[in-house]
Amino acid sequence: GYTIIEGGMESGSDSDEDIVGNAVDMIDMEEAQKEKDNKEVVYCVHLRYQQRTTRKGYTIIEGMPDDIDCKKVLKAFKKMLNCNGALKKDKKNPKTSVILLQGDHRDSVEKFLLEEGIVSKEEIKKHGH
Repeated sequence: GYTIIEGGMESGSDSDEDIVGNAVDMIDMEEAQKEKDNKEVVYCVHLRYQQRTTRKGYTIIEGMPDDIDCKKVLKAFKKMLNCNGALKKDKKNPKTSVILLQGDHRDSVEKFLLEEGIVSKEEIKKHGH
């Protein structure tokens, strides 16, 4: 097999067990790094606007913290912004929900999330502005 050495590629006689052992060590290092990262959980709420037709579109809110009841937040948005909305399951992570609101409400949603103390300014990422 081939082994990577500081100078570049070199054909060596390393056994498959050594290569697999090195791969396992790399995976262990990655898991240790993830555990370090998970100690301080930082949420990043993404606010996007997706065009549906020439005049109409959705505000998409994803990455809400797990301890927040998205149904209540959606109800508050619908009442406050006078618009319709929906709660969808995230395709990438079925455990989390995505809030869809009709119209462009990124600024209002950001202001609401900050005033209610749901997330901090650093945890909000507004796309398309």
